[in-house]
Amino acid sequence: MPIRRPHRKSRHGCKACKRRRVKCDEVRPTCSNCKQRQEDCDYGTDTPYIWATEGSVPRRRARSRVKTPSHDQDTAVSSADTSFDLLDRFGTNDTTVNPSPGLEMNQLKLIVQWQRDTCRVLARNEKTKHVWGVLLVDEAFNTPFLMHGILAVSALHLSLSEDEPQKSFWLGLATAHKSQALPQFLENLHGVDAANAKAMMGLSGLVVAFAFGSALTGVSDADKPCLGTLHNIFVLCRGVQQIINVASTLRHTNFAPLFDPTPPQVAYPDRAKESLDRLEQLNTAHGTGRGHDTAAYARAIQELRGLSVHTFAQPTCMMLAAGWAIRATPEYLQYVQRHEPFALVIHAHYCTFLHIARENCFLQSWGSCVLREIYHLLDSTWRPHISWPINEVFGENWLCENTI
Repeated sequence: MPIRRPHRKSRHGCKACKRRRVKCDEVRPTCSNCKQRQEDCDYGTDTPYIWATEGSVPRRRARSRVKTPSHDQDTAVSSADTSFDLLDRFGTNDTTVNPSPGLEMNQLKLIVQWQRDTCRVLARNEKTKHVWGVLLVDEAFNTPFLMHGILAVSALHLSLSEDEPQKSFWLGLATAHKSQALPQFLENLHGVDAANAKAMMGLSGLVVAFAFGSALTGVSDADKPCLGTLHNIFVLCRGVQQIINVASTLRHTNFAPLFDPTPPQVAYPDRAKESLDRLEQLNTAHGTGRGHDTAAYARAIQELRGLSVHTFAQPTCMMLAAGWAIRATPEYLQYVQRHEPFALVIHAHYCTFLHIARENCFLQSWGSCVLREIYHLLDSTWRPHISWPINEVFGENWLCENTI
């Protein structure tokens, strides 16, 4: 006769199964029998047996029984049946319920967006990409206003890259984060020190990128890419230059790659070089003219030539767009604002490099929009001096078609 397998009867089934004297599988919150009969399942306690205290478990008379392997296996299977119902109790030893830790999925997405894509628009090489994409984020974890700046620029990037309705959603989020970043940034403007230099330096670059990109979302003509809006960005960049000067101690930190003046080794197109050469010659020729600031214009051309090489080395980088704006002198900005012809001619060449970098999501149509405006501001005696910008941006046949 086969040996009967030992079985320990459970006394923790539901009340309905006990009343009907059927075996209860003790599945919570509703056992299989009650589920099949569509009845309310009541265990008489909210505490599963495995979590019951010693006092709450009815004591059974101890018996001398030899524990067999089959009995251990049955017990293990029985415990597994209810284990996943108990996960919410792990880590809590009292009745106090902690608040659920919410996941800010949009913010997580923006950080990933920053490190994967957006930081590239500010980086000119792998070393500076590491600063913008990794070191700046590390700094932001201890500096909320910088983190808001990173999230703002990332959200703006998504807004410029996606269609409605996501475009409006990300633009609203970008504006909200910008509003959180600016007050503390402005408060620290006159107190840049070793403790906040990295954050201030980083947010300065973010502010410039945001200024260029937000104009592409403008509704009115005055807010869209135009000469007036570009002038406002240049004025903003002058303030950035002051922060850079104060934060010069960062040259001796892990932010040093941002200050490395070494130009990239890249072939410079002959047509671009020849056009800038002609600009210098034109500046010299007008040097004796009354009211012509030869020195200010020479410096502007020199800076433009030096920074433009970054456009050819890394076309999607904002190095020239932001760098030349930061280095522009107040005198030069005044000449542009007064629509001095030679200043507009130099500006037209700057627009050409903006156009070459148009694959940068924050620049896009900036070059063509401002160049079109400059063309209409210049008279027929000055328009020949912007032939290279016109040909590069609008095509060599434009002067014949005159359709911009």
